[in-house]
Amino acid sequence: MKIAVYSPNWVGDATLSLPFIHKLKEKNSESEIIVVCKDWVAPVYQNNPNIDSIISFSSKDLKGLFRTIKNGLRLRDKKFDYFYTLTDSFRSALFMWLSGAKNRIGYSSQLRSLLLTSVFNSHLLETHRTKKYLNLIGELKDLETRENYIFLDEIEYNWARKKLSESNIINFIAIFPFSVSQSRTLPNNKIKEWLKDSTKQYVIFGSKSDEKEALKIINQNKRISMYSFCGELTLRKSIALISFAEYALAADSGLGHISSILEIPTVSFFGAKRSKTTKPIGRKNIILDKSDRCNPCYHNLCCLNVITKADVDIAIKSLQSIID
Repeated sequence: MKIAVYSPNWVGDATLSLPFIHKLKEKNSESEIIVVCKDWVAPVYQNNPNIDSIISFSSKDLKGLFRTIKNGLRLRDKKFDYFYTLTDSFRSALFMWLSGAKNRIGYSSQLRSLLLTSVFNSHLLETHRTKKYLNLIGELKDLETRENYIFLDEIEYNWARKKLSESNIINFIAIFPFSVSQSRTLPNNKIKEWLKDSTKQYVIFGSKSDEKEALKIINQNKRISMYSFCGELTLRKSIALISFAEYALAADSGLGHISSILEIPTVSFFGAKRSKTTKPIGRKNIILDKSDRCNPCYHNLCCLNVITKADVDIAIKSLQSIID
């Protein structure tokens, strides 16, 4: 039997889907599990023993109705028996319908129910994403976190050791200040406040577009040992390096989700009550979320700006007990 999964489109959400993939394979050990995803999230799924193959598409491949139809029809020869969608978009349901999959399972949103064969009520949209995904296969118990959801091989570990050694980086703290949304990005002035007088070594991770901001952070913290890998690395190489971090300080971001699921002790900075549905999973994660101070809104920066150095110091001390 062939079972396909239409992945979430963002690195953080893709990371939150990994327990679903694990349980799906556990329930269907003899079946072939195929992940269909955007190419930028494919590294989250690589080397995963619960996944038999990955079919990835670029943004261009699915841009516009014509390309969506063309690439959806190309999947017909795969002859999927089941196809789950973990996104709530109409496009993903159309894509599954075009694939010819016999059974198409997802939530009822964006008027797509007619394209699905098994429709789940969208009342769980305010539930944590991982539980929402697991509900599609009848897993309603509290989530049990495990150590192995992202799988690195020895070649990747060896490369990371060599890279850190060449860069004279030892016992570092990973920082992920950036997010896909500017409102979730950690403010530079707050980073300076939170790290004041620190004697630790910090490494900033981010994309090519984050290079200039990372340099600003370094220049504003000249008394602190800081290094930036922004724009230098693939996602897989970033994951390999992050796996060696002592702990991490993370914006509401994909890399914050990755460090948490890797069991790297992580302080995650959230706002606008997003932590209820999208907080990272992992046994070594502390959430700093001050959004209960006012009525729900979507101005993350308000919540981030009221987090004090004392709040961060307490969170790091709590992490220290986990590390020890």
